[in-house]
Parts: sequence; C-alpha cells; structure tokens
Amino acid sequence: MTERLYYDDPYLVEFTARILRRLQVGSQPGVILDRTAFYPNAGGQLPDRGTLNGVPVLDVQEIEGDIVHILASPLEGDEAKGHVDHDVRFDHMQQHTGQHILSTAFLDLLGAETVSFHMGEEISTIDLNRPDLSPEEVRRVEEAANAVVFADRPVTARIMSMEEAMTLGLRKPPAVSGAVRVVEVEGTDRSACGGTHCRRSGEVGPIVIRKWERRGNESRVEFLCGWRALRDYQWKNATINALANAFSVADRELADAIARLSAEAKENRRAVEELRQRLLDYEAAEWLARAESAGNWRVVCAAFEDKSAEEIKHLALRLCQTPGLVALLATRGEKAQLVFARAEDVPLDVGALLRETCQRFGGRGGGRPHIAQGGGFPAERLEEALAFARKHLHSQ
Repeated sequence: MTERLYYDDPYLVEFTARILRRLQVGSQPGVILDRTAFYPNAGGQLPDRGTLNGVPVLDVQEIEGDIVHILASPLEGDEAKGHVDHDVRFDHMQQHTGQHILSTAFLDLLGAETVSFHMGEEISTIDLNRPDLSPEEVRRVEEAANAVVFADRPVTARIMSMEEAMTLGLRKPPAVSGAVRVVEVEGTDRSACGGTHCRRSGEVGPIVIRKWERRGNESRVEFLCGWRALRDYQWKNATINALANAFSVADRELADAIARLSAEAKENRRAVEELRQRLLDYEAAEWLARAESAGNWRVVCAAFEDKSAEEIKHLALRLCQTPGLVALLATRGEKAQLVFARAEDVPLDVGALLRETCQRFGGRGGGRPHIAQGGGFPAERLEEALAFARKHLHSQ
C-alpha cells in the first residue's frame, strides 16, 4: 500500500516516490506511487492539487485501497517528484480543523451532533441532527469556536488501537475497525479522522457561519475558515461601504435606509398601478367611442407599436367589461402578438378565432372562449391578420 506522508507531516509539499503502477481512469492516465504527500478525496475533505514531474495532478482518488493520482498527461520514467500546492493544502487544513472546532461548539452548547461534513471549493457545510437554530444560538456557537482559535491550542494526531481510542470520549465513534487515527484539539475535541489538520488552532483563522437552513429533521450550516473567511469579509465590507456611500448614510444605518427605500418603492408601485388603471379607463373609453358594428356586436380592432402583450391584454379585458363588445388587439414587435377578448354576453369563442388566425399566418396561440393570446408570425402581416379576424366576425 502507498505510504501516506501527509499523516506524518501535513505541511510536506515536496517528495519523491517510485511509480508502482500505471492505469487509466476514464479518459485520463493515472499512477499509483509507493509513497505520496497528496491527500485523496476522502472523509469530506477535498483532494490536493499539484504536479508530478511537472505534470498537473487533476484529482486524487482512493480506489479499492489504492491512492490513484489522476494526471493531465502520461508520466514518463520510473520515479516521480511530487509538488503539492501549499495554498490549496493549507486551505483544506483550515477548513477541516475549523470544522472539528465548530462541531464541538455545537455539541457542547446546543447538544447538536454533526451527522455529515462536506468541504466545497468555496463553501463548507455541516449537517446537524437538530432542525431549528436561532440567531442567538448560532452567535454563541460562533463566538465559542473563535475563542478556541484565539486560544491557539495545540492540534495533534496519533494512531492508536480501537480499545484505547474508545476510552478517550471521542466526539464521534470511529467508522473503521483496527487501528484508529485520533485528531485532538487540546481541551476541546477528540475525533477519529484521517484528514490533514493545522498544528495549532490559531492557524485556522476566523471561523464564520454564513447561513443555516432547516432540512427535514436536520439543519445545514454553511461556514468559512481562515483565508476564505477573510475574503468573504472583504467583498462584503466593500459592498456595504459602496452602498452606504450611494445612499449617503453610515454603514450601520444601511439596513434602515434600505428598509425605508423599500417601503417607499412599494408605495410608489402602488401609486403607479393606480395611475395605470386610470389610464386604462381613459384608453378604454377612447376606444369604445371608436368601436364599430360587426353584426349584432361592436368591435374594437387596433394594432399598437408601443405596448406589451400584457398591456394590450389588460386593455382588452377592460374593454370587454362593456356588454356586446369584442376586442381584437395586437402589438408589433419582432413578431406579431395578438390578444382577442369578448364580453360575457357575446356567444363567440375567441380562443378558436385566434387559433385559426394564427395558424393562417404561420403563428400559434389559443386560450379560453372569452380571452386568448398568441402570435409569432411576421409583424408586417399584422394588419392582414386583424382584417381576417374582423371579417370572420361579420360571418357569425
């Protein structure tokens, strides 16, 4: 089996090894080495990145007990010089050690156990066996976790027998049999874990809980540690300052300013809607004055250049509040759009009429007997289509 150098020294980024076997993983070449500092994708932790003999390592997977390095191109020779990307490795160490500290804080303060952990490229999450978390509880947990960081406690890892491990009061029982690797944050957490960790809790940097949500009988908590937390703070701080400057308020007054503007915008939308309804009344009255006879009914037939399909639909419905009226309205965009409607006392299926009209001119549409919408044919045939529909009314 491959010797796992990261167990002895998680800060090791340069090593040499012999190539034991070459294989193909999907469409990519892979190698198995006699020793490696590359951590595979396992235990919720992301795999390392880096190079072997200058060839990029795209992924590291544990397959049937072997650590397989998946490469961008085949590796030549019998030996490999490995280089692990330090920044990626240290980021993973910060997130993983931070997770141990955070999970222990949730357990100690709220009795909430971590049932799963996932480390993402940008965000990490833990799932807790508790459905509800209050903002005050989350604040307390976050502060407790950061108190461990500021205390800069030693973090150690050692392999021991199952019997010895079970006497230590582990936060979570081991998922393996035989020898167990136990990671301890002094005075805080003991857990069976095969991941890479910081030497001291201070290296984790700030631990920030971004948000949380209920998922069935559990809660999913998003968090950031170290450099990720700092970068998250930086863009949020820049955004808050930019918004505060735009609104000419202090940053602590921003939430109140936005709430005030939101209320004003809501009132403005209400006023605009009221004015729009009044305008529709005026427009409907103007078009009713122009309505022409079509057999036993009156018809308003019009094409617009500056209205949306939704606007002419509202106008058609307003017009058809008048008994005996049929509205044949259209708007011209890249394609023609039609809205046909009729009053309740008119025995006409405008859905069928619109469908027939659209099909005749290469479009499509339909609707209910009293209101229908469609189009999609060339806009230059709009007047021709309305004339066809209007002529159809005279035949009813």
